[in-house]
Amino acid sequence: MDNVYTIGVLIGNANSPHTMDLMQGIYRASKKLNVNLLFFLGIHSRYHYRSYFGEQAEDDYDYQFNIVYDYAWLGKVDALIISYGSLCIFLDDADKTTFLNKFSGIPYILLEDRDETMTGSSIISDNYHGMFQLVEHLVTDHGYRDFTYLSGPADNTDAIERKRAFLDVLAQYQIPFDESRIAYGDYSSCVEPQINELLDRFPHMQAMVCANDIMADTVYHECAKRGIVVGRDLAVTGYDDWEVSKSMNPPLTTVLQDAYDMGYMAVIGALELCSQKSPHAVAVVIPAEVKFRNSCGCTTPLQKSPSLSNLKQFLDQIFGFDFNQGAKRRTERDLGTILRHDFTDPSNWDTILIQLKQFLESDLMDYISPSTLSDAFCGYFHTIPAASHSSDALSHLKEEIQSAILAYTLKKGSQNYAVFQNEASFLPLISRDMMNHIEDEKEFFHFAMTKLPALHCKSAYLYLFEEPIVHKKQEPWICPQNMYLAAFHIGDQITSFAENERPVLSAQNGIGSFHQGEAPFSLSIFCLFSGDEQYGILAAEIAPSSLVLTHLISMQIGNALKFRTLSRKQRATQNNLEKLVQEIKEKNELLNYISEYDALTRCLNRRGFVEQAMALNREHSGKNAVLVFADVDHLKEINDCFGHKEGDFAIRFVAETLRHALKDCGIVGRIGGDEFVVLICPCNADSAKTIIGQIQAVCENFNHTSEKEYYVELSMGQHAFLCGQDISLPEVLGKADDALYTQKAKRRQSVLKNAEN
Repeated sequence: MDNVYTIGVLIGNANSPHTMDLMQGIYRASKKLNVNLLFFLGIHSRYHYRSYFGEQAEDDYDYQFNIVYDYAWLGKVDALIISYGSLCIFLDDADKTTFLNKFSGIPYILLEDRDETMTGSSIISDNYHGMFQLVEHLVTDHGYRDFTYLSGPADNTDAIERKRAFLDVLAQYQIPFDESRIAYGDYSSCVEPQINELLDRFPHMQAMVCANDIMADTVYHECAKRGIVVGRDLAVTGYDDWEVSKSMNPPLTTVLQDAYDMGYMAVIGALELCSQKSPHAVAVVIPAEVKFRNSCGCTTPLQKSPSLSNLKQFLDQIFGFDFNQGAKRRTERDLGTILRHDFTDPSNWDTILIQLKQFLESDLMDYISPSTLSDAFCGYFHTIPAASHSSDALSHLKEEIQSAILAYTLKKGSQNYAVFQNEASFLPLISRDMMNHIEDEKEFFHFAMTKLPALHCKSAYLYLFEEPIVHKKQEPWICPQNMYLAAFHIGDQITSFAENERPVLSAQNGIGSFHQGEAPFSLSIFCLFSGDEQYGILAAEIAPSSLVLTHLISMQIGNALKFRTLSRKQRATQNNLEKLVQEIKEKNELLNYISEYDALTRCLNRRGFVEQAMALNREHSGKNAVLVFADVDHLKEINDCFGHKEGDFAIRFVAETLRHALKDCGIVGRIGGDEFVVLICPCNADSAKTIIGQIQAVCENFNHTSEKEYYVELSMGQHAFLCGQDISLPEVLGKADDALYTQKAKRRQSVLKNAEN
């Protein structure tokens, strides 16, 4: 095929057995027909959750999974396969037209439902006739007249058609029945309350007809608790022919709805839509076949299917769509070898069983359902002429063959479960490793990918929103137009991006545009969320068998993203608090400065000088100190003659001169308009004299060189004292002030340079 098309698949309740079969058929078809797949998976848990925590539980998150379908618009798909029958049960708004209108413009195949608009093609099982034949068998072959019915959801098309067939049979044979004998389940195993209500209210019922096999299996369990033997005390039937139904005890009478073939046919139909081979909508109804087994009361399963007369018919029954020519030839060879033996000759039985077990262990079983193989052998036994053998003896071989196939099935299931347990134990390591690198953005997302290659994931792509989106229940969801690739892996090669480097995903390039692995690809899309926050999606290249494990991986990544979001918020809050604390500290420092310092001169004010002077006195107890009281000469005259601007200049000049002369030997304070005090500590009288001389020399030099029309001069008085606890600072200030007044008598009469002094 020259053009590789991309088909989107919308599926609900993706972890149910029926849906898994459907996905397997779609997956196998895509590989054979060279088609890219994008599975948009709704993995629902509401009913399981409520079965444990009650109907009023509010913490189920199915509504978060349901938004995955909107991402189909970012898939850049050529066609859609919409399994509406499996997903509509879990939609908050189960209006089919509204849902389908979301994808207007994209050709689609509708599965398990009919498209009344006939704008798209549809594939559905013949629910009505399958259920009709089954119920008619219960009435005509067994004579049952006392029924109850365990239906699927009331608004589900499959459930509606199966229920209608059930009621029509009873009406045709004039069997009394009313609505009180019907309970409604959800196709899941969580239907114990409905089953027990029917068993309590109608203890003498003869048959309970179930709308699917999963619910019938739960009926088995509830009957066992009450000592009711299925097939003897109560007839139980199902629908779907689930893989396990044949191995149930007793084997379940059911209707074969071949989900695998339905999925395979859906891919073929979608390809025809892509290539415009089928421009008109087509509605396909797949025949349903009743499988009569022991749960309905039959002692020997009836054979109403066409008998097998030769190897070709045998092989035609087991060959599916996905058999390649090589697998077909090997299967024909190996099974042909078994069937060529004379089954009526007991001497051949050991060889037959050995060869069968060898076949079961071969890779050919990847293409064959064990149940289908068992049915084929049953059909083959039915063709052996009765006159050629002892029926009891041949029944023994038949049982041995079925036991061998069942043993293989159980062994395979046990092995798969053991592997799953081991792999599931690794899952917490993903979130642990991510959170261990939460401070390094690229490493954080790198470690989201590291375990995936070992867990059957060929490649994976982690797409995130620009920011997490809060999505609360019953609030509308608007799918973002863009997402950003945070990290991806192809095999063991991992690439992660810093936030400002991430490639953009949009409807123009599509989810699969960053795929670099083998073609065609099959990517399963998982929502990444935790609580009510959505973060993006994980697109993983996996087989359907790895779906549950990858779902758990996506939940681990979602929880790690939640932790990262909380960590970032906490860090932002902490940064804001630190910033606020710093601002408060700076403001306090400013307030302290304002309260202790003079704004004009940046010298200590009276309060600041007194506090620091007392501290210096304590610190230098027993040492000499000198306190200088200084006064700017004739400041009032400068203000009056030249203005306060010049007066301020004189004050600042004096302050700077005092600080420069003092250096680190003490402190300077402005305690009045023109008054300054200087504490020189530790200091003796000679050192103080030197400092005072420097101050006077600076003033003299300024007055000599300055172009100012006035003199800037100081009168200074000093008092020496010994630091100690008995010192009174006001007393020392008073003595220095007295000395100042003595010096003031010697100052100029005027500061004006052109005045007579």
